[in-house]
Amino acid sequence: MDESDSNTPVVWLVWLTGDPAILSFLGRLLTAEERMRQKQFGQCEDHQRFTIGRGLLRLLLGAHLRLAPVDIALNLGPRGKPCLGAGGQKTSLRFNLSHSGKVVLLAFHAVQEVGVDVEEVRRDLGFEALAEQVFSPAEKRDWERLNSDARLRVFFQAWTRHEARLKACGVGIGGHRVARGALKDFDLHLPAGYQGALALNCVDWDDPGGGTNKHGLI
Repeated sequence: MDESDSNTPVVWLVWLTGDPAILSFLGRLLTAEERMRQKQFGQCEDHQRFTIGRGLLRLLLGAHLRLAPVDIALNLGPRGKPCLGAGGQKTSLRFNLSHSGKVVLLAFHAVQEVGVDVEEVRRDLGFEALAEQVFSPAEKRDWERLNSDARLRVFFQAWTRHEARLKACGVGIGGHRVARGALKDFDLHLPAGYQGALALNCVDWDDPGGGTNKHGLI
């Protein structure tokens, strides 16, 4: 996460683990408010995802900022995307986090807003009904001509790119379509059974209120 190399994003891939020593160590890096949120997760894997994702995020940000992980102030931006709060103004570092199945991804960029998405490739997701959210009418017609396996692969590729672009713009899942010319996106090479993408926001968004703006978020 060297800011002197401002063009290269950094992505960390982490597997979930039930190792009590690792979970205990990362859990100690959380704030009191985060530990309260941690306790609300009833399922074991949800608890692991939160602890590992937030704990490692704090560990990596703390190393970059030379602060104790628990002292990192995390806020929500105008559209709900996590960002550095007070004490983080001395860095232009941007970050994002995603998890699915047993994989957690953390993405960082020195100067540009970054979005990352990972999805466990599953046929029971109901991806046929979600296709209209990620494909234009012409793309959807081409997609429907593919065989079943190809449709599954192409859908998850398009879906993760779509979500990464939204997150790079600070828009939550299910948000508006984003003009692709405003962003750069990349497919990630992940373990079998997972699809992922990373997007970089190459413009300054001038509508912090979340409405229509000239850069193509509609």
